[in-house]
Amino acid sequence: MRHLLMTLLLAVAGSAQAAYTATPNDWACTNKVGGSWTHGRAPSGCDASAFGPDSFVRGNYAGVIFNDAATSLTVERQRYMQSMYPVIRDASDRYLRSRKPAVSARELEAFQRGTYALLRQETFWSHYRDAQLSTGQPYVLKMMRGDSGHGHGMMQVDDRYHFVQLQEGKGWNMMQNFTYAIDIYYAAWEAAPAACLGGVTAPTGTTAQVDEYWRGRARSAWSAYNGGPTKVCRWQNTADANVAKDNGYRDNYDNRLWLPDVANLNQAAGIDVACLMDNGPSCPVPAGGTVEAGKLLLVGSAACVLNGSTLECVDDVRDAACLAGRAPFAEGSITQVYVSQTAGFSRVDHNRHQLCRAQVPGLQSLASAIATLKPLDLRSAPDGMVLGQAPAGTYQVLDFMVSGATQQTRLYRIRALVNGVLTDGWIDAGTAATHASVAVGAAPAGAGVIAYAGDWVKVVPNLNMRATPGGTLLVAIPAGTPVQVKEVFGTASANNLYYRLEYTHTDGVLREGWIFAGNLYPTSTLANWAVPAAAPDATKPALCPNGTRYDAHLRQCMSTSQTYGPFTAAAVQACLDAGGGAVCTANRATVVEGVALALPIWPKALAAVANGNGDCPRGATRSAAHRFHCTEAVVRNGTTETDVFGPFGSALVNACLTRGGAPAACRSNRWPAATFLALQP
Repeated sequence: MRHLLMTLLLAVAGSAQAAYTATPNDWACTNKVGGSWTHGRAPSGCDASAFGPDSFVRGNYAGVIFNDAATSLTVERQRYMQSMYPVIRDASDRYLRSRKPAVSARELEAFQRGTYALLRQETFWSHYRDAQLSTGQPYVLKMMRGDSGHGHGMMQVDDRYHFVQLQEGKGWNMMQNFTYAIDIYYAAWEAAPAACLGGVTAPTGTTAQVDEYWRGRARSAWSAYNGGPTKVCRWQNTADANVAKDNGYRDNYDNRLWLPDVANLNQAAGIDVACLMDNGPSCPVPAGGTVEAGKLLLVGSAACVLNGSTLECVDDVRDAACLAGRAPFAEGSITQVYVSQTAGFSRVDHNRHQLCRAQVPGLQSLASAIATLKPLDLRSAPDGMVLGQAPAGTYQVLDFMVSGATQQTRLYRIRALVNGVLTDGWIDAGTAATHASVAVGAAPAGAGVIAYAGDWVKVVPNLNMRATPGGTLLVAIPAGTPVQVKEVFGTASANNLYYRLEYTHTDGVLREGWIFAGNLYPTSTLANWAVPAAAPDATKPALCPNGTRYDAHLRQCMSTSQTYGPFTAAAVQACLDAGGGAVCTANRATVVEGVALALPIWPKALAAVANGNGDCPRGATRSAAHRFHCTEAVVRNGTTETDVFGPFGSALVNACLTRGGAPAACRSNRWPAATFLALQP
C-alpha cells in the first residue's frame, strides 16, 4: 500500500525512543473497515475506542469526523475538508512559529504547503470516521489505520517503533498525532542537504529559484519522514522501490491536490487547536460514573480520590498524580462524577503546591531555582511539541507538574535561551528514580521571572498587605513603593503568587505580611501587581551564618555541603533514626552578623532526609495566627509552647534587639511565639 509511514519516523525527534516492538499486523485493531482513496476515507479504519473514549473525540473534534452515513459522500468530503483545512493550517502555523519565532512568511507558506502535501500523500487527510462494519450494522467511530494496521492516524505513526507513545494516545488523539509526528518532518526540513535542493541552496534569486528552493526542501523533508534519514534524496534514485511515493508527494505539492475540496481558505478552525496540541487538561469531555475508592474522580474541575469517607481533591486534574499518597487509585482513567453525588462525603481541598511537594520527594517548589545537569528538550506544554533544547544551567521554576503516581516524572516550566530567543517551555526533569541525575535544587543565578527571596519589587497599584495569603487586611501599601521579598507562596492551579514582606508604613509601624503578586497560569499577570526594582538599602530578607545563604525552598541557611539549624524535634528524631548519631543533637559554634551562636549543623543529605518533603520542616505546620510562618509545638518546663520559624529579616531582627532581645536569640531562625507576636502590631 502507499501513503504510509513505514520507518522510524521520530527516532531523532525530541526525546522519543524508537525501540522496536514486534507488534502483529492490525495490533489493537477491532472491527476493521475499508474505505477509498479520497479525502477523509482512506483505507482503513479500526474502532477508535481501543485507545480512548469516544466521548473525548466527539466532545473535542466535532466537525472533523467524516460521516459515512451522509447522503452524499461528495458533499460530506467537501464539508470535512472545509473543517479540516483550517485546523491543519493553524496547527502548522503555530508549530513553525513556536520553533522559529522569526520565520519568514515565505518559509511558513512552503512549510504549510509541504505539510498539506504530506497529509494527502500519507492518508488523504483521514483520521476520524463514523463507519459501519457491514450493511445494517451501526455506525461506529473509527480511526485511520494503514500499513497492515501498523500506521496510526493521519500522520501514520508506526506501532512497531512508537509502541509506548501510541498507548499514550499519540495515534488516537488527532492533534497529538500531528504534534508528535511533525517533529520529524521539521527536523528533516531543517537538515535538508544541498544535494537534495537541485543546486538552489538559498531562498534568494528569481521567484522561480526561490520556489524551487522551498520545493526541494519540502521534498527532502518528506523523503526522510517516509523513508528514514538515509532516504533524504530518495527520489533521485530512480531504482528505489519507493520512488513512486516521492513522485506522488511532488505531484501533491506542485498541484495542491487538496484545494478542490476547500472553498474558503480563511475559515476559522472549529476546534481548540492550541489546547489539543498541548494536551491541555481542559480539553477532555469524560464520561460519568460513581463515587468509589480506587478511582480517580473528576468532580467539576477538581481531581479527587476517596480516602475512607473523605474526598481529597486538587483543583486541576493535571495534579492528580500528587493524590496517590493520600489514597491509591487506578492510573490511566478518570471518572466524572457530579457535585450532587458527593453530598454524603466530607471533602478536603489541597493546595497543589503543598500537596505535591509533600508527596514527591525532591520536587522543587514554584519560584525556586534548579540546576539542570544536561541539555533537555524544551516543550510547549508538558506533553507538547519540542521547541528546542535548553542548555544545562540554572533556571527558575515557573510551574511544575508530576506525571504518573508511581513513576513521579517531574516536569518544570522554565525560561531558557533557545536559538537566541528567551523561550518559556517545559522540561522533563526525571522520575523518582532518576531526577537527582537530571535536575537538582540550586542557588539562584541572576534575576528570576518571579522575585527570589531578597529581591526588591515596586508595587504597581495600591496593594493590600494581609496577615496571611489572601487573609486579614493589615494595611495598604501605596503604589510605587519599593519592598523586599522574603518568601514566595503559591496557591491553586492558576499559580496565584503571594510575596511575604516586612514593611514600615507611613504610621512608622513595622509590619510583616503578604501581598498578592499576580498569577502565572494560563498567562502571567505579574507585571500588573509588582515589578523589579533597585535595592534602596542593604536590608536582608533572612540572617544566616557567615559563608552561608538562605534557601527559600528549604527554608534554612546552607553552605555548599551543610545545612544549619535550628531543626524541629521531629527532624532531630528523624536524623537519629537515619543513623546521624551525635551530630543530630550537638550544637556547634558559628557567627551571624558578627554575633556568636551555637547551632546544629548537619550534612545536606542528612538534613534533607530528616526535614522531610513539606513546605514546612518535619513536625511544623503553617500557622495563620503567626503570619503564616511555620510553627512547632514544644514542651518547656512541662508547658507546651509554640515556636515560630523564620525567615526573620533585618527589620524584624532589629526590632527584636530594640525590645531587649538577646543578640544571639534575635539572630537565630527560631523564636518563641511570644517574642514573634510582640513585634506584630
